[in-house]
Amino acid sequence: MYGLFYRSNGRLSLAQVLSNTNRSIAQDLATSYLDLFSGLGLNVQNARLFNPFGVKLFSTEDEQIKRKVPKECSFTVSYLINSCGLSPKIAKSVAERVKLQSSKQPDSVLQFLKNRGFNGSQIAKLVRVRPQLLFAHPERSLLPKIEFLNSIGATDAELADVCSSIPAILGQSLENVLIPNYKFLKSVFFSDENVIKVLRKKRTRLFCFDLQTTVSPKLAFLKDLGMPEANFALILSCYPPIVLQRQDKFDGNVKKVIKMGFNPQKCEFVHAMQVFSSIGQSTLECKLDVLRRWGWSDEDIRLAFRKCPIYMTASKTKLVSIFNFLVNKMGWQPSAIAHVPSAFMYSLERRIIPRCSVIRVLLSKGLINEENKICLSSLVINSNKHFLDTFVTKYQDHVPQLLNIFHGKMTIGELGLEFEPQSVMKNCSA
Repeated sequence: MYGLFYRSNGRLSLAQVLSNTNRSIAQDLATSYLDLFSGLGLNVQNARLFNPFGVKLFSTEDEQIKRKVPKECSFTVSYLINSCGLSPKIAKSVAERVKLQSSKQPDSVLQFLKNRGFNGSQIAKLVRVRPQLLFAHPERSLLPKIEFLNSIGATDAELADVCSSIPAILGQSLENVLIPNYKFLKSVFFSDENVIKVLRKKRTRLFCFDLQTTVSPKLAFLKDLGMPEANFALILSCYPPIVLQRQDKFDGNVKKVIKMGFNPQKCEFVHAMQVFSSIGQSTLECKLDVLRRWGWSDEDIRLAFRKCPIYMTASKTKLVSIFNFLVNKMGWQPSAIAHVPSAFMYSLERRIIPRCSVIRVLLSKGLINEENKICLSSLVINSNKHFLDTFVTKYQDHVPQLLNIFHGKMTIGELGLEFEPQSVMKNCSA
């Protein structure tokens, strides 16, 4: 039997009094002590103090997961961990979807992927999302698809990157999906090079849909509304959710955008469609609440949306951060920002703050005054070259640090300055 005793240092330990024939019982008892430690909220690593007979304890979460795997799944889990690079937790989850009887077939798939340039991380991502590919025949199923995509200009390195992000591509039929989709996309983009550019945009998933059935009727409808075909390329390369959504939702969004006054011949129509196709109603309402809390009226909201509908894709956090900086630090009225909603599409840290820092320094030196007030649109929207020529280069003799401030290498705090609302911030429309 087992006996418990305290060592001189006060730690509880187990004494061994059983023979080696009862080591399995010892393992069960040791595991019970591990569970006791965990249940009491204690550090499981300290369970080594209770280790009877040198029996190994499962002292990590991963090892506990291994213990709980049914015997019939143990080979699959072990293979996914040791050969595919999955963590024990993910391997256990994936093993609920696939059952491997031997390593022969999956070994051939993994070797094929490695030969085509897939690295360990890419293979792990692919197997985690689409483990059924481990049953594919490399030469009959995978190779023809890879070679076809190679033939239109995709390199092995590009395909490894794309396919590991969108494993469903390798699960599509070459004859019924990949080739027809390539032909459809080429009819829109006119060259293999442009089709490959779309493929590189890994989030588009355009090669995973029946485009002739799903997308073509929607584009035909937009053409009937007067949309130029050049905008089809914009939709498919940048905003595919517009035409990949359900037909009823697509129809509803078209009616909504037309009712708001957007012209199908203009790019703003596409941007408005993207907003309604990519943002759920509840999320949209939350963003509208943010705008109202910062003082925008419903008319301000409509004005901003007509000028730059895509600004509504900015996160709530970004909306709040930019409002806070422009209103509380730079002194613009919220209603003025509604005239320049594209400001929300720029980076606060990389564009807005460095440019405003330059303006703050010029104001502190008296180089900008009431006669040349700064408009938000000229500050944020203008190109880097125009901003440099207007606000940096011409004043460098007076303030040599301006270029470093513009590039974010120096803060105004290093010059002993702080941001504060300025009366010379012009509330202009643009």
